[in-house]
Amino acid sequence: MDEKRRDYLNKYKSQHRRINLTVSNSDYQKIEYLADRLSLKPTSFVYNALQEKLGQSPYLPDDIKQELSEVKFLIRNIANNINQVVHRSHALKVMVHENDLLMELKRLEETVVNYVHGKVDHDH
Repeated sequence: MDEKRRDYLNKYKSQHRRINLTVSNSDYQKIEYLADRLSLKPTSFVYNALQEKLGQSPYLPDDIKQELSEVKFLIRNIANNINQVVHRSHALKVMVHENDLLMELKRLEETVVNYVHGKVDHDH
């Protein structure tokens, strides 16, 4: 082995740790099934699941990312509309209960969060 390769491996090993994990056959079948649904190898699936649980880099499948992008767009439009309603109410001197509108946004946010957690937990 050449010296550059040896130095690289030594540096890599000093910054990383290997974990060997044993799972039951039934758990492995579940991992294999879920990994296959995401077009991943079982080890990549387990690594992504671990990263998600560690909170470093949540893994979301492309379909959920797309749905979240659409939801984010809709929420921004709703926020803009609320801003316009509040502005209009001030111009017309009509009271709009801003807190009620904000509570609706909070409920929407909670619904989205629950949806995502349910989708990720059930699908993956």
